[in-house]
Amino acid sequence: MKIQSEKRGMTLSYSLVQGFFWMSFAAVVGFSSVYLLDCGLTSSQVGLILAVSGIVAAVTQPMVAGYADQPAALSLKWIVLIVCGLAFLSSLLLLVVYRKSVLLTGLFYGSCSAFLQFLMPFINSLGTEMISRGVELNWGVARGIGSVAYAMLSSAMGRMAVTAGVIAVPAGIMVGYGLLFVCVLAYPFCRRETEEGKEGIPQTDTPKALSPAAFLKKYPRFAFVLGGTVLLYISHVLLNNFLYQIIQAKGGGSQETGFVMSFCACVELLPMFLFSYMLKKAGSDVWYRLCGVFMAGKAIASLLAPSLPVFYVVQILQLAGWGLIAIAPIYYVNSVISAEDAIKGQAYVGMSYTVANVAASLAGGWMIDLAGVRAMLAVASLAGAAGAAVVIWFTERMES
Repeated sequence: MKIQSEKRGMTLSYSLVQGFFWMSFAAVVGFSSVYLLDCGLTSSQVGLILAVSGIVAAVTQPMVAGYADQPAALSLKWIVLIVCGLAFLSSLLLLVVYRKSVLLTGLFYGSCSAFLQFLMPFINSLGTEMISRGVELNWGVARGIGSVAYAMLSSAMGRMAVTAGVIAVPAGIMVGYGLLFVCVLAYPFCRRETEEGKEGIPQTDTPKALSPAAFLKKYPRFAFVLGGTVLLYISHVLLNNFLYQIIQAKGGGSQETGFVMSFCACVELLPMFLFSYMLKKAGSDVWYRLCGVFMAGKAIASLLAPSLPVFYVVQILQLAGWGLIAIAPIYYVNSVISAEDAIKGQAYVGMSYTVANVAASLAGGWMIDLAGVRAMLAVASLAGAAGAAVVIWFTERMES
């Protein structure tokens, strides 16, 4: 009885962390076009801001992850707290400069986006590190709560952007980051024990942090899986970051954007809540492959959807697309990557998203301005199909 209570308590604590992280994600990424276009920027400039923020995150993630894997480093919790504090400060400054300076708006919004993308793998590692040390925690349920929070904020901000104006966006970002900081501070994270701490004997052979090249050489099949994942994420980011423009092209606006975001977040809940059970039926590699098929299918169906009602129906594919890729890679990494490289492995999965965000943000905004939404959706479809093929071919088979 006590064990079950502790498990529920740890899962609840981590669920709050995931919840406020994805609430921040909804505000920063989901409403980036709504806010920045209203502030006078073009689609290309929106894409450039998101791309530069992704570059900053992609460059810093592996360096910080390599540091975090060292025994003498600050704990993962403190790294996340420091970044959350900086993100909250950026969101506060974004609110202060509302409609006063296009340059500062772009700078502070880009900072909010960079911190968000940087945090993703480290937020995931707060949970997987506890699981790898034998702590009872249902990661899938916690991630599902994140989607619930995403849906709630998306729906609320979609309405608020219409009634109160787009100032609701920076206000929402600030609230999300502030509550995330509080929840991470309260999260009972315990850093990994070293041999010195466990045995009372000084540790003389501290493992050296692997460089990106050395890491990918050590795990060659995983390197190809990451490449396929980048393509899948490119497809997703093109649909997600430019959702407002897609919905405008099909006859909707900011309120419809909020509805689609919240609907997708609700659809993806089922596999997240049931993933522990699903792992008993098939290994994480099977679900990883399946998510690629559905992500490609969603992009193609979005391209072919002739109207907004049909586009709504297409979002059901989110169930086994983002609903699985949001969690299957986390378990897959824990299965194929050694414990001493665990945080780096999660960081590289997170970095695959930030790399995709850079490419898709730059290309997406430019394509929309130059050739229109349909051309952008065609590229998303091609990227999704190619990514699915690579992931299916190179993902390692494992026992369920």
